[in-house]
Amino acid sequence: MKTVIPALLIALGVASSVAAQNRSSEATGSARSRWTTNDDGRLIRVRSSGAFELTDDDRDVKSVPSGGYFELSSRNWLSLFGRRYIVRGNEDGTVTRTFSAGASERPIDAAARAWIGDTLQDLIRQGFAAEARVKRILAQQGPAGVLDAASDMSSDYAQAIYFRLAAELGHLDPATAARAFRQAGEEIGSDFELARVLVALIQVAPIDDAMAPAFIEATRSIGSDFEHSTVLRALIANQPHTTAVVGAVLTSSTGIGSDFEKSRVLRELAERNDLEASSVVGLIRAAGSIGSDFEQSRVLRQIAGTQTLDATSRQAMIDTAGRIGSEFERRRVLNALVQGGALR
Repeated sequence: MKTVIPALLIALGVASSVAAQNRSSEATGSARSRWTTNDDGRLIRVRSSGAFELTDDDRDVKSVPSGGYFELSSRNWLSLFGRRYIVRGNEDGTVTRTFSAGASERPIDAAARAWIGDTLQDLIRQGFAAEARVKRILAQQGPAGVLDAASDMSSDYAQAIYFRLAAELGHLDPATAARAFRQAGEEIGSDFELARVLVALIQVAPIDDAMAPAFIEATRSIGSDFEHSTVLRALIANQPHTTAVVGAVLTSSTGIGSDFEKSRVLRELAERNDLEASSVVGLIRAAGSIGSDFEQSRVLRQIAGTQTLDATSRQAMIDTAGRIGSEFERRRVLNALVQGGALR
């Protein structure tokens, strides 16, 4: 009895620690990896050495390199023993499989195979072995297959992994990229994860007139002004400032409620010296939608200091500055125009 109680306390402590994580965790080195997750009071662990490969249906281990192993185990919080499945790689290229339940080795019968398959499927839906699986799906079904698989993930975190891998590895054509923007906006609820996905897509999908509606639609699903601003600033930083890109930024920015975050986006756009005349006018008008006199003044002064203003944009600046409620901020903008030579 004395030996059982400490063991039980240790088991409870481990389970509580994992439960506090609230997310699957994976650590991978050059040769070894581990994955631990808590699934409704069931502690599931994977440990491996060497690059393992799952079967095409993701319900078993297909191969393990010579000298390597793959170990899958699960137990409930109050259990000292659970189930364990080990696949070891042999020198001749074959594998040896063992299964145990409780403290005893058992045959790998239909029930054992069902447990192995169902447990692996649960892990897959949490993002386990995502990169290898995405590469296999790409080879067999192309990028559209990866987007289909993303819809089956059990969390925003896992979904985002698939979208980002599709962007990184998938060589997305315009139609698939547009689908990825729209699907991510519809399916990912986390503002943080959605922003990460959109930033990844921006790296590989040029925003032109055809792509802009899908991009704008996706950004409208971001509730956080900070994350929304992060995506738009990433677009400004990573793509040429064509009229389509500038138009997408300005249209999407109307959904940012924070004057500070909207100002950040517009000021970063105003810093670029390659904007077309029509884009400058649109930028000035967008600045006029900022409620804070201070933030509106900051954007207009940035425009005055960096952009070449033609007659249309000069008039737009004067009109917009004239509507600033604060006399101090209005004068600051007009002084910036004078110093920049726009009013000479």
